[in-house]
Amino acid sequence: MSFFDKFQTGLEKIVGPIATKVGSNKFIIALTEGFMLTMPITLGVALIAVLTNLPIPAWLNFLQNAGLYDVGNQVITLTLSLLAIYVVGAIGYRYTVNEGEHGMTGALLSLASFIALMPVENLTQADGSSVTAIATEKMGSQGILVAILIGLFIPWLYVKLTRKKLVLKLPESVPPNVSQSMAPTFVAMIIFSLIFFIKYATGLTPYGNVFTMITTIVAEPISAFGATPIALIVVYTLMNLFWFFGVHPNTIFMVYMPILMMAGISNQEAFLAGKELPFYAFAIVGSAVQIGGAGNTLGLCIATLFGKSEKYKAMRKLVIPVNIFNINEPIIFGFPLMLNPLYFIPMVLSPLVSGLFAMFYLNLIDINVNPTISMPWVTPGFVTTFFTGGFSLALLWFLCLLIHFVMYLPFFLMDDRRAIQEERELIQEERGRVQEEREQIQAI
Repeated sequence: MSFFDKFQTGLEKIVGPIATKVGSNKFIIALTEGFMLTMPITLGVALIAVLTNLPIPAWLNFLQNAGLYDVGNQVITLTLSLLAIYVVGAIGYRYTVNEGEHGMTGALLSLASFIALMPVENLTQADGSSVTAIATEKMGSQGILVAILIGLFIPWLYVKLTRKKLVLKLPESVPPNVSQSMAPTFVAMIIFSLIFFIKYATGLTPYGNVFTMITTIVAEPISAFGATPIALIVVYTLMNLFWFFGVHPNTIFMVYMPILMMAGISNQEAFLAGKELPFYAFAIVGSAVQIGGAGNTLGLCIATLFGKSEKYKAMRKLVIPVNIFNINEPIIFGFPLMLNPLYFIPMVLSPLVSGLFAMFYLNLIDINVNPTISMPWVTPGFVTTFFTGGFSLALLWFLCLLIHFVMYLPFFLMDDRRAIQEERELIQEERGRVQEEREQIQAI
């Protein structure tokens, strides 16, 4: 038995039972199934996101002159950037259905509760008229964790109250669709009364609302980090840790952004003045700690090429092309990676390992960096690194991708074997059902 096989067997003995126990939890199941329901959105918009932001001047000029650029960005903003809206409804639906209750009621109550908690602002337009507005950022990166909590808590409460017979009973003469819609009236009153008190209570705090409260509590410690390679590695590791538990990495990234901008501008000024870059190592390590998006998911996408299950054979055709362009929502929500104990170690520790390797790499090879070159976020990493740092930086990018791939591979193979076993069980169940139908037909 090779070292890799021994390592994988050891992982299955340690991680396997934990993953099985966690994976059988009804809340985790609802999260997994809810995230997967959002895949048509993330995959459907991926092509638009790539085409709208391709770093080809002639193409971008054509899109802008034709009015297509703004439309494309609006579609992206109202889908990928508002993912919390879709997540809360999808999770609420799956939890309610799995509990044997009316799924659409659970989804709508979750969605309505989530929106009700959002802060509302009255804005004055140029003509003097007032407009009531909701910040879209609360429906996106800043709202993912709240969406998960609401998407699980509200349907849980709905199911509990429904089973306590707190439903409106109508005569049998009432049509079933009307009766089903009106039955949870009392339950809905209790739920929205609770949401009212939560919104009122958080409004009395210095944060003003539950979204800002969670974001601030999570993000404040991050602002204490400086512009050093070690600090950068720690921040990106924390970003992946929080993303694993449902806190969008932008919550941390936006707090650390001033430090990133300061380092970037200082490097640009020094480069244009012909001086040594003050944050040289910081810039190099930055290209190694996140490849393919938060979680370093491109390494996992490459690992799917070794999958043998029908599930991952189909999924790799979807996730690899878009992840090359740094769109990784399909793999984050499709596997899913979030709250999936199988992938906790590679997802969280990949920035730490590749970041430290990048610091070691700098001691061996000199890299001439041009910090004035900036490319759109959908530009593949190997293209960006080649133009900003030449072959040496591109080589570092590929080596770090290899590190991420090696870190993900044993965990993916465990997941793939489970998928194969599930597919075999489904086939056996289907064969048993067909055989039973045949026997019933013969008996008749």
